[in-house]
Amino acid sequence: MKLLLRMGQIGTSEEFVQQAYKKFSTYCLNSRADVIMARQDFKDVGDLFVKTNELESFCDKTIELSRELRENGNLRLSDILINELSKLCLSFSNYNRAEELLLVAIRNCQNKNDSLHELARLIDLEKLYKETNNRKALFQILGMKKACCKKILNNYEDSVSNYDSILKNPTSKKSVEIQLAFTYSALAEMLERRKPEDALRMYQKVREIYQAIKCPKEVEFYDKKINWLLKKINKK
Repeated sequence: MKLLLRMGQIGTSEEFVQQAYKKFSTYCLNSRADVIMARQDFKDVGDLFVKTNELESFCDKTIELSRELRENGNLRLSDILINELSKLCLSFSNYNRAEELLLVAIRNCQNKNDSLHELARLIDLEKLYKETNNRKALFQILGMKKACCKKILNNYEDSVSNYDSILKNPTSKKSVEIQLAFTYSALAEMLERRKPEDALRMYQKVREIYQAIKCPKEVEFYDKKINWLLKKINKK
C-alpha cells in the first residue's frame, strides 16, 4: 500500500486524514500485509496527524488497531505499532501517552522473552523520567534496566535468537555491557548522599566493566570517582 493521496483531493484536511488512516488500518488488518511496508505507512500517516494537531486521535486509533491485530493473531505487527507509537509520543514530549505505551511495550517484550527490545524500551523510559525529573520512577526503571542487562549478558546468544526485528541488527554484547555500566553509574549518583557505601560498590562495578572491555579512559575516571567517594566516607 502507498499513501499517494494529496491534501485537499478528498474534501477537508480532516476528511483526508481520516481516510488515510482508514486505508492504513485496512491494510494492516489484511492477512497479507507486509510488516516493513506497514511500519513505513505508520510513519507517513502519523506525520499527517501530527501536522493537523491530531496526535491524540492518532494514538487512540492506533491503540485500538493494535488491539484488533492482537485479537487476530498478528502479534508482531501489533507490537511494532505500539513500539513506534511510544517513540513518536516521546519525540513530541507527550509524556503521559509515551509512559503508558512504553510500559505496554515492555510487557510485550517480556512476554516473548525479547530482552534486547525490552532494554531499548527501558532506555526510552529512562529518558522520559529524566526529562520529567521523576526521580522515584527513574530509580525503579534503572533497577529494571540493570536486571535486563544482566539477563542479556548471562546468555547473549539466546537473547539474539529471541530478537524480533524487521530491520535493525541486535545490539552488540559490548553495547549492553556499556549500558549496564551507565546504569550502575546513574544509580550510584542517586545514592551518593543517602547511601554512599552502596554508591561506592556500584562505582566499583562500573570500573570492573570498563576494565573488562578495555576502556582505559573510563577506568581512570572511575578510579578518581572511587577515591573521591572513599575519602568522603572516611571523613564521617
